[in-house]
Amino acid sequence: MSITPILIGRNMPFTRAYMSGFVGSVGVTNMAYVGSILHFDYLAPLITVDLQIRVAVLTPSSNHYTLDYVFDFASSQVYLSGNPIAAGVGYKFVAMATEPTWRIQVLATLAIDETQLLDLAGLAGYWRPLA
Repeated sequence: MSITPILIGRNMPFTRAYMSGFVGSVGVTNMAYVGSILHFDYLAPLITVDLQIRVAVLTPSSNHYTLDYVFDFASSQVYLSGNPIAAGVGYKFVAMATEPTWRIQVLATLAIDETQLLDLAGLAGYWRPLA
């Protein structure tokens, strides 16, 4: 089964060094990396989502990417009670209200939940603006 990507807003270009990671939405729990997969539950234990992150995005760098490049949706999967299903997954680039960083929100068709954070490794010694 496949995932239909739902890009909310613009296909925002960003510098990888400025993206601090991912943030969930209301109902998202258990966010974790499993290799290069962003794994989380929605309305646990009903729905499980495995989003394949491109390795280039996981690696700390000063490279530039666009949102449509971050996930490999053809290699990603949503499960309903353990069975693969076709589903849409919204995502967008957001400025955080509780910290001076930018993150990619998953299930972005729902309200953001800033308690559900998953950090990416930062680029050592890379300049960041003051908060």
